[in-house]
Amino acid sequence: MDIILPNHTPELLESTFDAVHLYDHPLYSLMAERTVMTWLLVVPKKPLNDGDLNYVQQLYGEIYRLIGFIQKNNIGQHFNIAKIGNKNPNQHIHLIFREENDEVWPDAVWCHEPITASDETPERLRSALAPFFAS
Repeated sequence: MDIILPNHTPELLESTFDAVHLYDHPLYSLMAERTVMTWLLVVPKKPLNDGDLNYVQQLYGEIYRLIGFIQKNNIGQHFNIAKIGNKNPNQHIHLIFREENDEVWPDAVWCHEPITASDETPERLRSALAPFFAS
C-alpha cells in the first residue's frame, strides 16, 4: 500500500488511476475521475508517512487552497476528502464535491460505484481550474 509513482507523466498517471490528468503541481498531480460528479484525485509526489511533516503540511495546505478556489468559484461546495487506497495501492487522496441532488446522496460515493460516467466533466474541470494553476 501507499506506493509512490516514480514519475508523474500524464500517461503513467492515467494508466495507473484510470482517470484524466488535469494539472501538475510541484507537490502533487491532479486528476479527475470520468464521472458526472466533481471527483478529483490528488496524487502526492512524496510519501505521506515518511516523517516529512513539512511536506504533509504543505500538501494539505495546497489541497485546502484548491478547495477554497473551487468553492469561491462555484465549481463545488460541500466536499469529502479521504485517503483510502483500498482498490489502488498507489498513494492518492480523493477530493469529491457533493450536492444534495447527486445520484448517491447522502451515501459515500465509493459504496455506489459505478457512478454515471462523463468524459465532459474532466474537461470542464480543466477549464474551470486553469486560473488556479496559472497563478
